[in-house]
Amino acid sequence: MFYVLNKNAQISTGNHKIHTIFCKRKPDCKNIIELHGVDNFMTALYEARKYYPCVEGCKYCCKEVRLKK
Repeated sequence: MFYVLNKNAQISTGNHKIHTIFCKRKPDCKNIIELHGVDNFMTALYEARKYYPCVEGCKYCCKEVRLKK
């Protein structure tokens, strides 16, 4: 599975979202960072935090890395 990170933070939470490349809700190509060499959700989360400290998974395609409220 391949993952991407939204460069734009969510207005309501300030979090950047991780998506699978197949997610219909992922942003345009110009607004993503490709997370290369990632083969699972937890590694995607780790790699994404190298770019932004506040990240979470898309609730539609990456439920495993959603922040617990």
